[in-house]
Amino acid sequence: MDESPTPVSDLLLHPIRWRITQRLLGRELTTTELKRDLPDVPTTSLYRHVAVLIDAGFLSVVRERRVRGTIERTLTLDQSKGRIDEAEARAMTPEQHRQAFLLVLTRLAADFDRLVESGDLYPRMAQLGYSQLALYVDSEDLTTIRDGISALLEPHLQETPGKDRVVLSMIALPDV
Repeated sequence: MDESPTPVSDLLLHPIRWRITQRLLGRELTTTELKRDLPDVPTTSLYRHVAVLIDAGFLSVVRERRVRGTIERTLTLDQSKGRIDEAEARAMTPEQHRQAFLLVLTRLAADFDRLVESGDLYPRMAQLGYSQLALYVDSEDLTTIRDGISALLEPHLQETPGKDRVVLSMIALPDV
């Protein structure tokens, strides 16, 4: 029997899986490091959600090593898979769109709070920015802009020694 893949929205609209993928954006972490970064998530739940994301092809195991009789896995996120394509977005309910958007906003707020509370805000001001612009575009213009931004960012999606990790979030909302 031919099974169709689980929609991205079904996988990522779960708060724990969302948080796991956000922690792995552009980096490799062990499951122990994930547990340290998500201390409120019970260990069994964390491992179960990691397994779901591996099975769906979102996470890859890049290394394994034996630690005190168990196998510790180092994971990475396939950033190309975490996007909801237009067909799937059209199939989502308004409530699913609200939930997805709220997850993004919640994560942004939590990341900002962590930066402010770390005491590392002012030394890293050159890496911080937030603003809004109004653009006047049609669908073709917006596609051209998105393609150009993707091409510009592509060389910077892999971890590189000596480079800091910066999470760039972009949101495009039609004005109604």
